[in-house]
Amino acid sequence: MSIEARALSLARLQKESPTVSLLRSSMAPVLLAMVDEYFPQGTRQRPASEIYELLGADLRILTGRHSDKFELPRSAQQYCADWVKAGWLIRRPGTSATGETLEPSEETLATLDAVTRWEQPRATVTATRVESLTESLRTLARDIDPDIATRLWSLQEQRDELDRQIERVEHGDYEVLGPAQVSERVADILGQASAIPVDFARVSRDLEDLNRSLRRQLLDPDGSRGDVLDEIFDGVDLIGESDAGRSFNGFYQVLLDQERAAWIDRWIADILSRPQGDELPTQTRSRLRGLFRSMEDAGAEVNQVMTGLARSLRNYVTSEEFAEDRRMVELLRAARTAAADAVTGEGGDVRAYRKMETPLVRIGMPVTSVSALVLRNPGDETVENAPGTVDEGAVDTAELLAAVRVSEIDLAELQAGIDATLSPTTGLSTATIATVLQYHPASQGLASVVGLLHLAIRHGSPGRGTEPVSWDDGDGRHRTARIPRWIFTTDPEKDT
Repeated sequence: MSIEARALSLARLQKESPTVSLLRSSMAPVLLAMVDEYFPQGTRQRPASEIYELLGADLRILTGRHSDKFELPRSAQQYCADWVKAGWLIRRPGTSATGETLEPSEETLATLDAVTRWEQPRATVTATRVESLTESLRTLARDIDPDIATRLWSLQEQRDELDRQIERVEHGDYEVLGPAQVSERVADILGQASAIPVDFARVSRDLEDLNRSLRRQLLDPDGSRGDVLDEIFDGVDLIGESDAGRSFNGFYQVLLDQERAAWIDRWIADILSRPQGDELPTQTRSRLRGLFRSMEDAGAEVNQVMTGLARSLRNYVTSEEFAEDRRMVELLRAARTAAADAVTGEGGDVRAYRKMETPLVRIGMPVTSVSALVLRNPGDETVENAPGTVDEGAVDTAELLAAVRVSEIDLAELQAGIDATLSPTTGLSTATIATVLQYHPASQGLASVVGLLHLAIRHGSPGRGTEPVSWDDGDGRHRTARIPRWIFTTDPEKDT
């Protein structure tokens, strides 16, 4: 790679990498210290509410005691939201019991590991590291050799070396490591283990990226949707069978081997019980004691993520959500096709003011300012005056009937007026509404006219043309109007 290509690549990394942006941020000391303190097991998730409470207390301490170094005017929740947006923390929905959870991203863990090595540099060229590399190379060369004779020779060499070591130990010819050598080897072990949380975070991210990629393939009508569907329905775990899934499953199975775990616990206990182990720093002893337990907990988190993604993918394929999403994709593709046809259908030029054949319907809700809301005042519902005692009184029937007449049409009075007009006294066998009002004026004003119309429609018959009617309103003014002619008659069939 040329200098130009390398320089451009590093410039892009400097601009886009969350790791570089974290190192350049003024909040890097606070964030890295928080991750180191709150997430000692790397990618293990913690409830967001718990992080907010712990970080809020620590921010108050930093602001109170070190205001000259740290200016932290915002709340813990606001800082965490900014860190999630920057890609330094990962927020997940969590469960109903925990609520939202937070965990450091792969970039943050890698930055913390690098800063820790810068802060506490250790010798990189040690005998232990050379021996470890030599043994790994010899094992790899043996395991990839298909020749039986060569494999047997390699194993024989190892057995001869073990026999020579056994013979020297039987004669007391062996060396006990001193405190400095023990500290060096423990540091190498912890150094190799420090990269595992970063690997766990990378595996989780790769699995989530794979899950999104598979969902996109399922919704893509032009892609390999059929193959993915067939494999899912055949019971293939596409998440677990991926490169990241297989790599993690192999590591996790070795990590959970009970026999191996029992030997590891015994070896760690032996190291810490020796005089050389007593001289190790307290923090180193604590890290060594919980080394594999921490890896098991972090591995369980990743395994839970992988299992959850695989189960979610299977449930998604068999649910109505998948069918709805597929239909939505089809509608979007049809809309894009229609839009392209609309552009190219009229010479490739569509004016913004051209009337469309399809009406546009506005949907949604109006958004108003919060200041326009009127708050309810509970004091408005408070009764300030105590209720008093009301004396019982007699009800005047005439006043009660008068109140009813104000609000209701007196149909009984109107029917009596019609009957009186058609009685033998007047000698009339038919009468219109105007005739009834001539003999019995509208006592309720317009309400009487409306009531007579109601009775005429029910019991009368329509006549030809219109007729004038008149009445006096509540203010004493005389009113006149023309209404359709209706005829009342004494014929019993008409009365029904």
